Formats: sequence, structure tokens, C-alpha cells
Amino acid sequence: CSFENDPPTHIVKLMEKRAKVPFFEGPTSRMTKQDMHKYRSWVNEHFLFIDQNDGEPATIDSILERTKAAILRSGIRGLVIDPYNFIQLKRDTTETISEMLTKVRLFAKANDIHIWFVAHPAKMMRDNGIFPCPRGYDISGSAAWFAKADLGISVHRDPSKENISEVHVWK
Repeated sequence: CSFENDPPTHIVKLMEKRAKVPFFEGPTSRMTKQDMHKYRSWVNEHFLFIDQNDGEPATIDSILERTKAAILRSGIRGLVIDPYNFIQLKRDTTETISEMLTKVRLFAKANDIHIWFVAHPAKMMRDNGIFPCPRGYDISGSAAWFAKADLGISVHRDPSKENISEVHVWK
């Protein structure tokens, strides 16, 4: 369930990752038509997209309702919500976020699926010009992100380390 990329864009990105070559023209040779069909089939076998295109703001209830339908129809085993801050909340408080995370956790257990949130940090303060790696307490909105997570990771790029991404496990 991505709010930043539509399904066709995601499909192309996943195909490129799997094929390890670009879909469109670029500085290197692009994906062949044969490979395009092969990797599109792979995406179709492994991914289902929940699109928010009905003109209504997304709520956690609407996302979980469509996820339940996808579980029953297609047997999905995981849900990625990217990013969390597109979900409309009645109030943006620690209590509201905590309640949402509890609801999601109970839904995941009841339906035997994994759920991942992509949640961006609050504005990070620089330390001598370097942005520190965000942790669970740094996610915008609530410390509940740390308290209620089963597992928490941050993908961090330090601008001083060119082309290096770090993965930090904070819970």
C-alpha cells in the first residue's frame, strides 16, 4: 500500500531490481522485451498492490479492510504501508498513534501476516554537519513507534559516505 508511487511505477522498480538492469533507456543497456515479460510475471506472482484511488483519504481501517480482502482472495502474507504519514488520523497524538499500532498488531496476529510501516523521522538535528541515524524515538508523531514495534530498523545514508547505505537495527 504505497501512497508515493502508483502500481505501474512500483512494478517497473521491482522489475529493475530483480533484473539488475534499467527498464527505460539509460547509460547501460536496458531490459529486453523477453526479460520484461519474465520479470513482470515474477512481480505478478509475488506482489499485490493496494491503491488509494477512490478520492478518499486513507485510514488505517480502510487499509486493513482491503488487506483482509487480499488475504481472503489471494492469500497474501505481508503488507507494506509506505509511508505511514499518508494515513489520515483523527488526532495526531501519541495516544492515537499507539491505538493505531495496537489495532495493526492485533490484525497481523489474527490474520497471520507481517506488516511493515515505512515511517519517516521527525526533523533530525545535525551534529557537526552530520545527520545522526534516526531510531524509533525519532519517528514523527510518537514514541509508540519504538514501544510497540516488534522489530525496528533504519536505513541511513550519511552524505559524507558516498554511495553507502547503512542498516541499523534499533529493536
